[in-house]
Amino acid sequence: MFAADVSAPSPALDPVPVVLDAESWAELSAGLVQRARLLDALYADLYGPRTVLDTEVAPAAALLADLAYLRPAVGIPARGAHHLFAVSTTVSRTAEGAWVVHEDAVDVPRGAGLTLELRRVLSRSAPSLYRSTEMRRLHPFFDTLRTSFHQRTRADGRAGRPVVLLDDAEEPLSAFDHSWLANLLGAPTVSVGDLRAGAGAVTLRLSGLASAPGEPVDAVLRLVPSPLLDPLDLGPTPLGGVTGLVEAARCGDVEILNPLGTGLLENPALRAALPDLCRQMLHEDLQLRPAPADAAPALWPSLDPSGGEELTGRPVTLSLLVMGTEDGFEVLPGGIARTADEGPEALKDVWVAVPDTSAVPDEEPTGRPAVEPASRRASVSAYPTMTRSVGSDLFWFGRYLERVDSTARLLRTVLDTSNDLDAEHSRSARAARTVLLRAVTEVTTTYPGFLDLDLRDGEAVRLEIESLLGDVGRPGSLAQSAAALAHTTRTLRDLLSDDVWPVITRMRLQVRGGSVDPRPLEQWLTDIVDGCLTLSGAVADAMPRDLGWDLTEIGRKIERTMSLLALLRAALGHRRGRAAEERIANAVALITESGASYRRSFHAAVQPELLVELLLSDTTLPRSLAFQLDRLGQALDRLPETAPSPELRAPLSALRTRLAAWEPHELLRPLPGAPAGEDAPTALPAEIDAATESLRSLATALEDRFFRASESTSRWGVDDV
Repeated sequence: MFAADVSAPSPALDPVPVVLDAESWAELSAGLVQRARLLDALYADLYGPRTVLDTEVAPAAALLADLAYLRPAVGIPARGAHHLFAVSTTVSRTAEGAWVVHEDAVDVPRGAGLTLELRRVLSRSAPSLYRSTEMRRLHPFFDTLRTSFHQRTRADGRAGRPVVLLDDAEEPLSAFDHSWLANLLGAPTVSVGDLRAGAGAVTLRLSGLASAPGEPVDAVLRLVPSPLLDPLDLGPTPLGGVTGLVEAARCGDVEILNPLGTGLLENPALRAALPDLCRQMLHEDLQLRPAPADAAPALWPSLDPSGGEELTGRPVTLSLLVMGTEDGFEVLPGGIARTADEGPEALKDVWVAVPDTSAVPDEEPTGRPAVEPASRRASVSAYPTMTRSVGSDLFWFGRYLERVDSTARLLRTVLDTSNDLDAEHSRSARAARTVLLRAVTEVTTTYPGFLDLDLRDGEAVRLEIESLLGDVGRPGSLAQSAAALAHTTRTLRDLLSDDVWPVITRMRLQVRGGSVDPRPLEQWLTDIVDGCLTLSGAVADAMPRDLGWDLTEIGRKIERTMSLLALLRAALGHRRGRAAEERIANAVALITESGASYRRSFHAAVQPELLVELLLSDTTLPRSLAFQLDRLGQALDRLPETAPSPELRAPLSALRTRLAAWEPHELLRPLPGAPAGEDAPTALPAEIDAATESLRSLATALEDRFFRASESTSRWGVDDV
C-alpha cells in the first residue's frame, strides 16, 4: 500500500477515517500542547538544576536508576525557547468520552511521514470524498514547521545547515517515516559515518578526498536513540557513533534535536507522576491523564475485519505528533489510528473537521515574511553537498537497477530461445541451449548453477530457474538484486522523485510473487523489464543533473559494461558449428536490443563477428560498449576534483585502448594449437578478463575516492568490485 521499501508485510489500511469534530480536536490538541510544555520543563530541570528530584512528587529513585538518564548531557544549552523539537503521543478515547494517554515517544518521535503518506494514499483512493470534505490539511502545518526549523538553525547568525541523522539498520517502515520527515523539512539524511566531530564542531564527510575539511553542520535532527550517538561520552554503541558529538553540543556549536537524554521522559514512573508534576511545575491540572487499565474504549466505525459488508465498531489508538515552532508547540492536525482489538491490525487516517465559522486565510500570517530573503534562499539551495554514504547508495542504486534489468532480459531471452530449441532434436539446437543456459550462470555468477546440472533433466533445470528468480538469499539471483535495489533507496527519499517509490514497490511485489504467478515466466519477466524501464524514465525525468546523477550514471554504465562483457565471454568465447552459432548470436542480439541496428547495418543473417563489431564500435547503440565508455567518460569528467586523478583516469584509458585494438575476426579465431571442431577456444575470454579487471580497478578507485571506507564493498549483494 505504501510507497516504501518494507521487507515485511505492512499493516492493512482501513479506508474509513477516524473523524474528529472541531470541539473534540480543540480539547485534545490543548491537552497535547500542555503535555509537551510539561515534558519540556521537566527536561530543562532534569538536565539543568535538577530541583524536581528534591520534591516528594518526583519518582527520584526510578529516574536516577534509569539508564536513559545520560549524565554527560547535563548542562547542554538550547538555542530556542524550548528544548524539545518533537513529541509523539499515543492516546485513545474511553467509552465515557475522555481522552487518555498510553505512551509518549520523546527520544525518537515518529509518525510525521506515515501520517502524510497515509493521507496521500487514501486521498488518491477516494479523491471526490477527500475534495468534498472540509478537513484541516497537513501541508500548511509542515510549511510552518519547515520555516521555524530553518530559522532555529540560523540562530545567532549561523548559516542554517541542518542534517537528519538516521539509523541505517532500523526497521523499514520507521526508516520510511523518518526519511519522509527529512524530506518535508528540506534537510539531507545522513548516517553516523557521514559526520565527524572535532575541536567542538561537527562537519559532514563529503564525497571526494578524505583530507577534505567537510561541510560544517549547525543542527542535527537525530532519529537515532540517544545512547547510540557518542562512544566517547556515552559508551560503545553498535552504530559506532560520532566521537565528540556530545562535546560539540556542549560547546554550543551544534544543536541536537531532540536533545540527548530525552528517553528519560518516557520513564513509566515519571508518566504516572505527571499529574502531580504538572500542578507543581505549570500550576495547572493535567488535561490528559494516563490510561486506566480497566477503562472501556470507545468504538469507531471501521471495516469488518472478518470481511462483512457492514461497518463495525473497533477500538483504536491515535498516534499524534506535537512539534516545536517559533510560537510554541503545535499539533499536527491529523495522525495515525491503529485498531486495538484482537482482530488483524489496520491503519486508519485521522481527519480533523474544520469549524463552520473558520475560513482558510488567503495570505500569510502577519509577523512572518511570505518569502525569505534572497540571501537565505541561496544558502539553503546551495546546501547540502553530497555525503559519502548517500553517494555510495546512489552509485549502487545505479548498479542494482542495471543488474535487475540485465538479469531479467537475459532470463527472458534464454527461456524464449530454449522453448524454441527444445522443439528441435538436432545437435546444433542442443549445443545452443547448453551454451545459453550456462551463460546465465556465468553472467549472474550464481555458481555452480547450470554448469553442474544434467541439462537433459527438465526438473533440475526448472528448479534452478526458480531459484534464480525467487531465492532472495542467493547472491546474483533476480530476487536478491531486486531486494538490494530497494534497500539502496531507503536513504534516498529526499533525492529521488515520489514517482519512483510505487515503481520499486510494484517491482518488489512482482519478484516476490513470481513463484506463484500463474502466467508464463516470460510474461512475468517482461513485467520486470517494463518496471526497470519505468524506473529509469522516472529517474531520468526528475533527478537533478548534479553529483548524485553522475554517480548513478557511473554505476549504471559500469554494471552494463560488465554485464555485456560477461555475456560475450560466455556466449561467444568458443567456436561452434555454424547453425549453433547463429542461434546463440540471435539470442545475444535480443538480449542487447541490437537486432534492428544489426539488420540496418549488415543486411545479413546474424554472425558472431559482425555482431561483436557492432557491439564494440557503434556509438549510437545504447547497449554497445562504445556507448557505455563514452557516457562513462563524460560522467567521470564532471566529478568534483581538485586535480586530475590518475586512479580514475588510468583504468578507463587502459580499457579504451584495449577495446580500440580489438578486431572481431581475430578475437573469434580459434587459438593456435586448439583442437579442430566445435568448442574451440578463442582469444575473446582472455581479452574480456583483462577488460573486466580494468573496470573493477576503476570502480575500486571511485569508491576509495568518493565513498566512505566502510562501504567500499557492497554489503547488499555480490562483491564484484
